[in-house]
Amino acid sequence: MDGVDAVATSIEGHGLEMKASFLQMATEPIDDLQKQLRALSDDFTNDTALKTTSLQVGEKTLAAIMQLGIDNIDLIALHGQTIFHEPPRSIQLINPSCIVDTFNCTVLTDPRTADLLLGGQGAPITPLADWIMFRDAARDTAVVNLGGFCNITLLPKNCQPRDIEGFDLCCCNLLLDAIARKRLGTQYDTNGSCAHEGTVDSNLFDQLKNKLESQRNENRSLGTGDDLSRWVLNQSVKIETADLLATVTSAIGSVIQETVCDSQRVLLAGGGIHNVPLKNAIWATKMTDAFGVPTQAREGMAMAILGALATDGVSITLPQITGRQQTNEVVGWSQASP
Repeated sequence: MDGVDAVATSIEGHGLEMKASFLQMATEPIDDLQKQLRALSDDFTNDTALKTTSLQVGEKTLAAIMQLGIDNIDLIALHGQTIFHEPPRSIQLINPSCIVDTFNCTVLTDPRTADLLLGGQGAPITPLADWIMFRDAARDTAVVNLGGFCNITLLPKNCQPRDIEGFDLCCCNLLLDAIARKRLGTQYDTNGSCAHEGTVDSNLFDQLKNKLESQRNENRSLGTGDDLSRWVLNQSVKIETADLLATVTSAIGSVIQETVCDSQRVLLAGGGIHNVPLKNAIWATKMTDAFGVPTQAREGMAMAILGALATDGVSITLPQITGRQQTNEVVGWSQASP
């Protein structure tokens, strides 16, 4: 909940044969909205607050798109800000009206509901886009998103969409940032510098790693109530802050490393790549930048690709990943315009 990314993407080709190229990106901070969004994450029953904040998220998103300065946009795909995710309900907050009024093109929004209505988890939602961007004919590839939660896409060499695996692994930045806010009074541990100064507490490490592995084994998408911050903070009252952050960072990194150790290529993206101890805990990795996709742009670019796939008649979620029912209908977005 730190900003809105707008990512401009060039799409060539049609459907599953398309090629996507990164053009540019812009970020609009949402500092003044963060408190409202966090409050709504805890209690989203206030309809007036939901509507007001949804409009403001739309305005922030418009500002981010305008920063790009592109005249000939063909398609806009809007994910919105997740404030609640507990299938079968998931809320991505955004009112697209100001964007619809500004641009004369197709505008898509609400990418998860169609999957949820078919009994799916609505997440992870990026694996098919990862396949478009990162598949390789000769090497097994793992795409690791170090976001609020860590989610992973596994692309076997020379795979087809039916072969893709994808799952939420465990909490990641949500937990680390909660500790930073409580213990450091900052939004996050910049570059993991505090964690770098600490020593791992073996007892807490073992307990936390078991909980993180349990999240992986539950075979569901993670969301509201899964950040483990309350439990960790209660367990660590007598542990120094640097040691606590070192322990949690090490536990998260260990679970990720054990999950991707068999992949020949491991590509990292997401805000967690700036956390040096976390990044170093995952071996033999490259950033997605090495393949033409800036790490911060990967999720926004994935939305553009999923938007293009849906307009070409391709479902954007995969049954083996979200658990949704098979259907001959396109599982995609709501169309806000035209």
